[in-house]
Amino acid sequence: MKAAGLNLLRAALLPLLLLTPAQAGGAAQPAWIGRAVDVPATPLCRALGCTLQTVRENTPDTLGGHDGQQRTYRTASGWRLEVDVRPGGRVSGARLLRPGAPRGTRLTDAQTREAAAFLSALTGRAFRPQAVQACLNAGLAAQARDFDAYGPADPLSRWSTPAGWAFRARCGVAGAGALGVWAGWRQG
Repeated sequence: MKAAGLNLLRAALLPLLLLTPAQAGGAAQPAWIGRAVDVPATPLCRALGCTLQTVRENTPDTLGGHDGQQRTYRTASGWRLEVDVRPGGRVSGARLLRPGAPRGTRLTDAQTREAAAFLSALTGRAFRPQAVQACLNAGLAAQARDFDAYGPADPLSRWSTPAGWAFRARCGVAGAGALGVWAGWRQG
């Protein structure tokens, strides 16, 4: 009974908890990208109920940064959160995915809000649920034309650091049918 009550409370409070501090009238939180972040201690992960599942040491065969780790978390609502961590604990990118989503699956309104809140926390840039939904709709249309398309050709957002590092936020279907959103450097 306690677990059911906690899940009901979490479902009722989640929309409020997913507001960025700036939206709630406070100071904006710094982005995860480029910083050493204790992911489970972030307001987003506390709201989503993140639990560490695996830590994989990268190898020279790992796409992207081969000298760090990938930490995988599961959320209370069924997301898989994969965080790329560079030496020193700095986050270089992350993916929020719905594993095993059948082709053509659409996110619910609540899932779309969670995806937008994740991208905002990860990047420090504002992402609206409507923009995430439009991106996913464009991805579904691209997949209808080309079975191998993982999402829309245009990213949700692109930016560069003052040092010239290119970052992108994307949406679509990641490997093995996992639907979601992701952002980081080297995101094509």
